[in-house]
Amino acid sequence: MPRLNKKRLPLLFAIATAIVALAIGIWYITHHDWHRRTIAVHGVSRRYLWYPPTTRSTELRPLVLAYHGFNGPAERLRRSAKLHDMVDSHGFYLAYIQGDPTWHFFERDELGGNPDVEMFDVLTDQLLADYAIDPDRIYVVGISRGGDFVVHLSLRRSTKVAAMVSQGACLLDEHPAERPVPMMFIVGTRDEEVRPVKVETYPDLYRERGHAVEVLRPEGVPHRWEAPLNEEVWQFLTQYSLNDPAAVPAEEVKVEEVESASDQ
Repeated sequence: MPRLNKKRLPLLFAIATAIVALAIGIWYITHHDWHRRTIAVHGVSRRYLWYPPTTRSTELRPLVLAYHGFNGPAERLRRSAKLHDMVDSHGFYLAYIQGDPTWHFFERDELGGNPDVEMFDVLTDQLLADYAIDPDRIYVVGISRGGDFVVHLSLRRSTKVAAMVSQGACLLDEHPAERPVPMMFIVGTRDEEVRPVKVETYPDLYRERGHAVEVLRPEGVPHRWEAPLNEEVWQFLTQYSLNDPAAVPAEEVKVEEVESASDQ
């Protein structure tokens, strides 16, 4: 049996160390979710999933913030909504926001403010500073309780939110907005969580206050995010920007029953 050359021990140790480090690095890269981010909001660490476009552009791009349902979490909305699949093809920035653990709008606003509205303020300010985002094209979307929250948020930040989409929800919020907020409500015809009377009456009430409103009723769809309608969601949002007068209400609320693409 050949003897081990002691002079070669440092070299062998260095090679072994490099192999171990490489293995650890490969494991970390393959197991680490680079989309997970945190941001401090008044001393509280808040989480979100971040999807910037990988394509290059010399123009400022829209930002979409997506809010999950009551039970969350953001990862579940990512799996069901699949909005990140559109980031490169449509050229926008996307953040799935994580609640704490859900959204704080069930009670009247406290004197200190709503922590989720405050997170919107802090996060959008930070993202605008770090990325080539168009401040006039910030959009919010949500499902279920997250759909209720985006209504709550949009009315209180109407000078920052260009347009909103609420799925599986139809909240009536009487807070006065500084500007009309374009709204889309998507409620499936088999959604048992949203009473039909809400979908039939609330959009009209928002229009009376000056908001442009569209309603989609996908046929046979239960209480869920209807990913096959993502293109319709995108087309609705991107009609509007903060400096665009197109946000004025139409002659009447548009209500459209659509066949779910998933049922075709």
